Amino acid sequence: MTDPFKHLPDDARIWIYAADRDLNELEENRTLEILQTFCASWTSHGRPVLSGAGMAESRFAVLAGHIPGGDISGCGVDASVHALAQAQAELGLEWLPSLAVHYRDANGVIRSVSRAAFRAAVAAGAVRETTRVFDPGIQRLGDWRAGLFERPATATWHRRAFFLRHAV
Repeated sequence: MTDPFKHLPDDARIWIYAADRDLNELEENRTLEILQTFCASWTSHGRPVLSGAGMAESRFAVLAGHIPGGDISGCGVDASVHALAQAQAELGLEWLPSLAVHYRDANGVIRSVSRAAFRAAVAAGAVRETTRVFDPGIQRLGDWRAGLFERPATATWHRRAFFLRHAV
């Protein structure tokens, strides 16, 4: 698959939305189609937004946008959320709140849980320092390209928030 963001600079803004479940191939393709259609006409205060859309791990919708010499307005961001709402309505999925925590369990399955459930998993030893976690809060495309979306828990904000020790 080609890189949907290759035409965008590292300082492009990025938004990552997590579905409540893995999408099958048809659902993933339809979500991508909706987002690509949106990107083709995305504007912010009358200025075209250079943009791209992709899917990651059959669960995360990824949008990146850039206005040379400008910023994407709140209204421009809201417009992207409406495109996601279309996918939600058509496919019967939910986009999870930004406070959800996403990680790979011991079998490599992606889990999306509340912060309280993640804290309980840490306390029970099901989540450890080396557990791979996802950070949909990254804001720049360069961070995505640098691999900051999925990392060991101790290399992320999760270490501080959930009292994980550094791996030795």
